[in-house]
Amino acid sequence: MLKFFRTIRKKLIEEDNVRKYLLYAIGEILLVVIGILIALQVNNWNELRKDNEREQVYLHLLHQNLSTDLIVLKMNKQFYKEVLENGTRVLSYLRNEEVVEYTHWELLVSAFHASQIWSILLENSTYEELKSTGDLSLLQNASIRNRLGFYYGGGMTRYLETMGINPPYRKMSRMVIPYHILGYMWDECHETVNDEQILKKCEPNVSEEEAIEVLYKLINDEVMMGELGFFMSAIRSGSEPLNEQIRLCETLLAEIERSLVKI
Repeated sequence: MLKFFRTIRKKLIEEDNVRKYLLYAIGEILLVVIGILIALQVNNWNELRKDNEREQVYLHLLHQNLSTDLIVLKMNKQFYKEVLENGTRVLSYLRNEEVVEYTHWELLVSAFHASQIWSILLENSTYEELKSTGDLSLLQNASIRNRLGFYYGGGMTRYLETMGINPPYRKMSRMVIPYHILGYMWDECHETVNDEQILKKCEPNVSEEEAIEVLYKLINDEVMMGELGFFMSAIRSGSEPLNEQIRLCETLLAEIERSLVKI
């Protein structure tokens, strides 16, 4: 092709036809410009294709992370529902309200269960990679980008400041419950399966009289009962942020699924 153009150029020069030579030169320049533009466009298409492929990989990874989060968030909601029920039961007994259906051992176990915490950590590896590499812009759906920011940021902060706290009641109550009872409760009244904590009923390992004695030490400590009340209030106030995290997680999953269909 280059030889062909050189032949034409040589012929025009030999004919001393300036007008034709100028037209030819302009044409040759236009061909070069068009070639460059085509090459740039092809390169842009290739880059866009690569970006779309990377976006798809990220969306799949985000979907995996959020799917795991959703399971954990729902388990965490059920866990704190049970912690709240146990703590409220002890506070009801403190106020001399009717809890006749429970033995003193069961109330003591409730005091133990009310001290349980399970502060979750979201699966944020993909989001952190997106931020650190500057690849957040690859996510074409601005709604997904914005929701992810709140989901891993403000939404999680609200959870950690309510349900996610480590309450003083946890340490205070465990300093009062004798070690042999506490150890038994850990073995028989509590179970951890993978990431899930399970609060269980269990048979007593002490007499009802000893259970009453320990229970009274707990409920007669005004500071400790104040801390228990504070923790139960934190769980109540944290219930809605946790529900919002669950709803946001479900919304993100749905948006990601729609985006994957479009790509």
